[in-house]
Amino acid sequence: MRLGSDGRQDERAKPGPCLQAPIAIAGSGPIQLGLAHRAHLRSFPAPPSTAVTRGIMFAKKPPLVVTIGTTSLLLLAGALAYGGLRWRTLQARGLPAGVRAVPQSAVAAVTLSTNPEQWDQMRQFGTPETQATFDQKLAEWRDRWLRQYDLSFAADIAPWVGPEVTLAWVPPNAASSDADPGENLVGGEQRLLLLPIADPEAAQISAAALPLAATDDNSIEYRGVTLHQLASPEAATDTVFVGLLGTRLILVAEDETVAQQAIDAYKGGKNLADLAEYRRSFEQIGVTQAFSKLYVNIPAATRLLAQTSQPTLPSTLIESFQETRGLAATITLETQGLQVRSTSWFGEDSDRTYVNTNVPAQLPDYVPRDTLVFASGGNFQQFWQDLSDRRNWGALTALNPDNLSLALQGSTGLTLSEDLLPWLQGEFALALVPPSMDRVQDDATPLPNPSLVALAQVSDRLAAEQAFAQLDDVVENRYRFTISDESAGEVELVRWTSPFESTMLSRGWLDSSIAFLALGVGTDETIVPQPRRSLAQSPLFQLTTGDAPYPNNGYFFVNLKALTQTEGNLFVPDLPVENQGVLKAIEALGVTATVLDEQRLRYDLYLVLTRGNRPGPLPSSPAAESSESPASESPEAGTEATEESESTEPSEAESSPADAAPSDPPANE
Repeated sequence: MRLGSDGRQDERAKPGPCLQAPIAIAGSGPIQLGLAHRAHLRSFPAPPSTAVTRGIMFAKKPPLVVTIGTTSLLLLAGALAYGGLRWRTLQARGLPAGVRAVPQSAVAAVTLSTNPEQWDQMRQFGTPETQATFDQKLAEWRDRWLRQYDLSFAADIAPWVGPEVTLAWVPPNAASSDADPGENLVGGEQRLLLLPIADPEAAQISAAALPLAATDDNSIEYRGVTLHQLASPEAATDTVFVGLLGTRLILVAEDETVAQQAIDAYKGGKNLADLAEYRRSFEQIGVTQAFSKLYVNIPAATRLLAQTSQPTLPSTLIESFQETRGLAATITLETQGLQVRSTSWFGEDSDRTYVNTNVPAQLPDYVPRDTLVFASGGNFQQFWQDLSDRRNWGALTALNPDNLSLALQGSTGLTLSEDLLPWLQGEFALALVPPSMDRVQDDATPLPNPSLVALAQVSDRLAAEQAFAQLDDVVENRYRFTISDESAGEVELVRWTSPFESTMLSRGWLDSSIAFLALGVGTDETIVPQPRRSLAQSPLFQLTTGDAPYPNNGYFFVNLKALTQTEGNLFVPDLPVENQGVLKAIEALGVTATVLDEQRLRYDLYLVLTRGNRPGPLPSSPAAESSESPASESPEAGTEATEESESTEPSEAESSPADAAPSDPPANE
């Protein structure tokens, strides 16, 4: 005999005949299921989840009218073996199991870990303010997706769900899952949740132990799959469709047509797992313990962004992204922050290609260790060509290459295409260094100092010298700058000093092929002579770029913590007050770009984050506090409250964002 929490005998714990629980599983018959005590289910760990609750909708006090069940105990061994083989094959490739049912028309799909330790680690990053904001958002998701259906993730979902769940945004107006990615109309995307079943027996026990707010009258049959239409007890108009795909995957959709698209994709239609470049991406960057995996349909996402953007996005920008078909990424939790590995690819029918300009980086060795911002590339000539064509990510910049070329020609008489680009075929970089304060008088107000350094590895030094000589002549005769030659060790400097010494530039050669131009008072002193402690040796730079491929196509590095504390730099604007909290949570970031081949580009991003307080229980959301049905009315809530009061440590079910799910599509990536 087993006693319940009130001391009375728990009838469900008695040994006895099994109860028949009808469950809608495609191609299956009735199964004998025993009911398990809820306390048994709570013995499982409580992984966090996204919209798991939408999958199994339970009323607060309805009779046991429908359960998730009716499949046969005599399921064919071959079907089980095939399902297990498919599961292991997808996992071996690094692909989420749920992508087999995500149609290629999806605008985006995100896979999230159900490991509570990873979620606790994620919650520990940030300042106290950002931690509180993040926890509040997770609490709202938990209450929206779980508590309103009287569900506990630890008891009802965790015992059987796989190591990760997948959430996709699918346009309901897509004609067919067989359409090519990016060809369907966008707008009104509905969420599609896929929950892999890691333990079928535990799933059946959980299904049989709880009532479901649905009846057989509102079930739908589609291609052999029974879809139950479930309504929220608190909002009858808020319905979802739930079905079982095979023996290892539960789908939950907010729209009937989206559910049908998922079934079509699973049963031979075009799904993400069948997308060759998507598979190749995870073979290239796949991480078995990733916290999250992301897919973005670039053409569809760009059109969706264009529909909602104010002001309207230029048509050239939208067109520039249409040939980039997709982006796949993994997000892993590291000791000091987040690491993102991603690849993007062109469509098979695209005539555009990437030019391999990967080089062994040398320029980080020539700038100081305390550099604030560093941006580099493998070939300036190719970079300018891509920028001029407004291709892909270059289209996002506010720079207009044509206007810049005309401005250069008008102010110096040099043409970019004839006088500069022919010898700028090597590595290039811009660096923002801390401004020099050595020459400021004690009683003087320091003027903003640009402290900007440009470096370039030239392919033709003679042509470069001729261009520099022409520049010397222009700044001296047209702009009345003073030109002086100075020596700094083994480096010969040419200084350009404006009237009243309001502006100072200097140029020279750091070695036989690396030219530099420094803007600002004392800026050249940071690189001449070559710094003993360079950026390449900086632990922060190595942390944010060290795991990226090498050679590569360049870096973008920002020491944000030092940047926000810098005063007197002309290129450091005052940061918005409303974003101060988020910026304080990010200490540094590093991005590395690599050309993989003619069709694929890789980006590696590392965010160094502030570590905050140890996460505790999630707060109550405002919606939960104002609910007409307090949690104390639920027997489960009373039991959980008793258990929590007896423990000095927060329970996993409350301390982890297990019951969280994104409620909005991700922003444009």
